Amino acid sequence: MAEISPDALVPRATGPVAAVYLLPGAQTRVLKVYPQPLDRRTYNAVEVEQSKLVGLRSAASIVRVEALDDLPDGRTGLRMEFCPQSLPDLVANGPLPIGDVIVLGQILSSVLAEAHEVGLVHGGVTPSNVLERPSGQPALADFGMALRLRFPRDLMDDAAYTAPEVLREGELSEQADVYGLGAVLYLALTGQSPFPARTGESADGVVLRVLREPPPEVSGRDVPPALSGLLMRMLAKEPDDRPEAVTVRREFEELLTAGPAEDELDFDDFSEELAAGRTVPVATIAAKPKKLVAQKQRKEPKKSRKGLLIGAAAAVALVAVVPVVFQPGQDDDATPPPAPNPTAASTTPTASTTIGTPATSAPSAIALKPPQDKGTSVVLSWSFPQELDEYAVIVAEQGAKKAIVGYHGPKTSVTVPVSPGLLYCFQIQGIDGVGMYLSARIGIRGATCVGQR
Repeated sequence: MAEISPDALVPRATGPVAAVYLLPGAQTRVLKVYPQPLDRRTYNAVEVEQSKLVGLRSAASIVRVEALDDLPDGRTGLRMEFCPQSLPDLVANGPLPIGDVIVLGQILSSVLAEAHEVGLVHGGVTPSNVLERPSGQPALADFGMALRLRFPRDLMDDAAYTAPEVLREGELSEQADVYGLGAVLYLALTGQSPFPARTGESADGVVLRVLREPPPEVSGRDVPPALSGLLMRMLAKEPDDRPEAVTVRREFEELLTAGPAEDELDFDDFSEELAAGRTVPVATIAAKPKKLVAQKQRKEPKKSRKGLLIGAAAAVALVAVVPVVFQPGQDDDATPPPAPNPTAASTTPTASTTIGTPATSAPSAIALKPPQDKGTSVVLSWSFPQELDEYAVIVAEQGAKKAIVGYHGPKTSVTVPVSPGLLYCFQIQGIDGVGMYLSARIGIRGATCVGQR
């Protein structure tokens, strides 16, 4: 462990268990300091947990412990990347756009599903642990049981996001992780917790409602019934009635693949109004009338509420649109659009006890091979020098008002159904924890694909 002077730390935030400080000279790193030093058992358990997290395919969506540092007074600090905002900050002005909520659900459920497969439980999925990187991409922080057992927190602080069995018995489990994720996504979708405190209600009153009452079901013309139904199952009172994280991931992938119905409004144009129209029963709202919420949202400049996943949503959210001009008879080759040039995360100073491996930079272009036109389907395949977390296939059909976005996980090939005789353009987008990567736009049957994303 490296030794750090407390005088050099810049206070950032104080939580129920630990305090967070900015590290001097390392604006991209923070130190989370616990009130007491780690004993050898806890230290070893943290190392084991973090080594497992490094090996997950979705590790880029986790805020991992990079190093352990000692303070002169004996306290221990965990060195991690700095993420400027958390989910409560982002929903302060109201719900997130529906596409962001679905992408957020897919990313976080992927993290939990893979962690559960290797025997890891998060133990505290709450809004404050869903962070936004400077790039706009989400990440799940505070992962693991070792520090929770060493420094127990007061469950009353996050009772509205805590599974009933945890409030009753204190037992953390995979099923409790799923409940916590459901409550977090409920906040993102509605702007409030499943059990917001009522005027004059005590913390005990909130706990009783979590234990006894079902959460209000979300309605709204932009809310897919499948999404609302999935959240209700994730928030079931009994652990055995909740879906496993791998099932949650699959259902979010299906929501991404389905895309918006043809008669739905363009979420990109009307996301503020649609979000304002999402409702829960009035009895659950405390001291914030729905009309005032809606008015406040409409006054906010659209770009000021960028929300989570600005980088990720461009790759796989339902609102992505690729303007395409079809010009039959010209070359099928397309010129790739400008792509972000992501930079590698800062390397952790070598004086600390480093856990895992630092992120590395990656090329910015996905190589999309010439599509294989089978008449009623097209086989697409592509390559990239490293494995990415998610890919999305964008398909623009001649005569269609907007492109179709299909989520395809980490696969690098897919068969897309097409109509005989129509022209098509295709593009691949991919994301990881660093940035977004694009392929060229390639057409078939004589189509030329032009325009900017």
